[in-house]
Amino acid sequence: MLDALFTTFFGAQSSRNNQSVSILIGFALLSILSLNAAGKVGAGIGGVIVFFLLFLVAGLLGGLWLAAAFNFFAQLLGGKGSAQESLRAVLLGLWPLMISGPAIAASQWPGILGQFLGLLLGLVVLIGTLITLTRSIGQAHQLQWGKALLTVIFTAVTSMLAWLGFILWPLVLILGL
Repeated sequence: MLDALFTTFFGAQSSRNNQSVSILIGFALLSILSLNAAGKVGAGIGGVIVFFLLFLVAGLLGGLWLAAAFNFFAQLLGGKGSAQESLRAVLLGLWPLMISGPAIAASQWPGILGQFLGLLLGLVVLIGTLITLTRSIGQAHQLQWGKALLTVIFTAVTSMLAWLGFILWPLVLILGL
């Protein structure tokens, strides 16, 4: 796992042979996010299990959407990778989300210092995730840093637009009929 993370950051070779590491990162990420969510709402072990199953379904759908969007935009910008490599790159690129627990814990501390530290750590996690996603997509599709960053930005924008459409479409149906 550490070898795959090192390759994601510093290696020049493709991340094609990291399928087992990608799956391990995916399940570790689901477990950590489930623990974070259950802790935020005060649920016990049953809540952790429910959140894990919910996040598993949502993660599969979201991972497939991100991989398809990354693959589309990477191919558009001259990338050479496949959809399967994009899916692995998504899982490898999301590993900084595993350290979101300290950001959540710090934001629960009393006073302004806790809020500041929580926001700072959350920002570090967000920037780290964007960097590792960009690097993973760049490696998977053999793209330069700028094109890989454009791929991530285009995917984020289309994801936000898709979410907006998902929210507004029922209003169009209700108000338009």
